[in-house]
Amino acid sequence: MPWKNTPTRFGAIAKFFHWTTAAAFIAAYAVVYYVIWFMDDTLPESWPVLNVHWALGLLVGTLVLPRLLWRLSTVQPDHPPGSPLEHRLAQWAHWGLYGLLIAMPLTGYIGTDAPTDFGLFSVPSFRETAMFEWLSRALGVGWDAFEPPVDAVHHFLGQWVAWIVVVLHVAAALFHHHVRRDDVLKRMLP
Repeated sequence: MPWKNTPTRFGAIAKFFHWTTAAAFIAAYAVVYYVIWFMDDTLPESWPVLNVHWALGLLVGTLVLPRLLWRLSTVQPDHPPGSPLEHRLAQWAHWGLYGLLIAMPLTGYIGTDAPTDFGLFSVPSFRETAMFEWLSRALGVGWDAFEPPVDAVHHFLGQWVAWIVVVLHVAAALFHHHVRRDDVLKRMLP
């Protein structure tokens, strides 16, 4: 398998970014829904499990920039047969996914008042950063006023927008594979 994309297939690097991001995103959802359904997220016992969610979210956020740079710097496989409207909708959907992959980790991080422990190192909470100090002074708000709207955006995106965007993405791939019988799905598979 070539490392770079070709006009007919995605390369190993694009596939690595795609599937690693997808796995981390889905795992982050599984972990947070485990906490919501089976634990009390206000108790300290849930924090190690929530830490896994935070770590996965930071992984998604860390991968999105090199993934975007790779996408912009390498050839993309040719569009499958379809109308200009379908191609435009697919392009918008992909940029919507990228927006979500930026917005979810960003709002998750800046709305969390706990460090994320990776074992060998820890990422401080946003509240502990110089950026929050600057924002707090510039906006004249403390953490108690800053965090709830950011958290609300994160939860809204996660509960309503992400599901729709991801389901549409998967449905489009399956539509191409089972109905159109083209190679859209196959060219992203390992």
